[in-house]
Amino acid sequence: MKTLGAFLLALHGAAAFPAVMEAMSNNGKRQSNTCSVSAKCNQKYSVTDAQIGYNPKAPTPAQVASAGRNHCGNLTPCTLFDAAEQYVSTSGAHAFQSPKSTDLRGPCPGLNAAANHGYLARNGVQSLTQTITGLGQAYGMSVDLAGFLAAYAIAFDGDLVSMTWSIGGPQAKLGAVDSGQGISWSHNKYEGDTSISRCDAYINNGDAHSLSTTRFAYAYSEGAKDDRLDMDKFARAFAKNTYRSIGQNPYYFAPLFSTTLVSPAAYNFVIAMMSNHTADQPGGYLNEDMFKTFFSVTGHYPNYKWNPGQDRIPNNTYTGIDISNFSNGIYNAQNLFQGDNLACFMYQNIQQGLPDIITANPLVTAGATLLQKQFGIAFAGVTCPAVSKFNNNNLPPYPGRSYSPNPPANAPQNC
Repeated sequence: MKTLGAFLLALHGAAAFPAVMEAMSNNGKRQSNTCSVSAKCNQKYSVTDAQIGYNPKAPTPAQVASAGRNHCGNLTPCTLFDAAEQYVSTSGAHAFQSPKSTDLRGPCPGLNAAANHGYLARNGVQSLTQTITGLGQAYGMSVDLAGFLAAYAIAFDGDLVSMTWSIGGPQAKLGAVDSGQGISWSHNKYEGDTSISRCDAYINNGDAHSLSTTRFAYAYSEGAKDDRLDMDKFARAFAKNTYRSIGQNPYYFAPLFSTTLVSPAAYNFVIAMMSNHTADQPGGYLNEDMFKTFFSVTGHYPNYKWNPGQDRIPNNTYTGIDISNFSNGIYNAQNLFQGDNLACFMYQNIQQGLPDIITANPLVTAGATLLQKQFGIAFAGVTCPAVSKFNNNNLPPYPGRSYSPNPPANAPQNC
């Protein structure tokens, strides 16, 4: 089971390449109405292993630990396989269906694929319960992690009256109440720079949801030699993409949640949730064909073509097993948070934002209270020092902090 604790492990993978973390700390609205990428977005930008502080002949202790991670999203061996429990159906109620012209799809292939197979609502608009149930069935995601991600999306990019969120652009508006812009247009709130396959919003006319085949090829290149992708290879891919973002994007910015946490976690999610597991390989594996299927890409490295909205789960897929059932809860979100100041800072930073939503719209007080409860479940067992005030006075020098493009009136639905 992929837990909220595993979500935070993503930052440990990124931290294995300190040159990138250091670069992140030192470093007019445009918008697109098409599913396309700009020339700047697809411009080749080479980054070497040496630039990210990686020497395969002399890895650092952190890099050795990074290489030890498996496809289940943890540091312990995945030795169990239960075909009946782990099978992910792609037939019957979960047969693939291309999205309708009015269905919403966005920057996350995993969410798009889950919707195309009916694990999430096919129209792209999700409730908290739908998210928890659907992501658990499709990818083995735990209740605490799925609930937290859905609650955050509802709070900052969704509709707090209907308590729903969109995996793509804006959903239909209910009366005079703003229904949110969806995660496709959630830059610096939910979606952030340094994506696996999407360009930074600023260098692609505000569009961070259309896939760049150049970025996709960068990702696969890390595993092209043996046709295998894993956590460590994707940690290097994230480090290199961060260098590209810093070099190409004058508005690059790394806020705590969307870029510093969600972006590296997304690389982990691809490995942990898109890998197939078998009796011979219970730890899982991810190859080019599976990677392309999830991301709706055809062709072969490095010549790829993107087919918007056609993200799908490969047939005969078996997801990672619920580890907590076999470890008596040894591996769970609570104990991974113990003594983890990052978890406290993230939690408190999220809490800090909720009063603004309540003040702006008194009608959503009840909804915000429910979200507070969901955050409390996700971070249960975390003891944090009190923070009376957040200091944002150090942010004005960074122009990217306020860059948040809005969707055009005729924004495409299925990117």
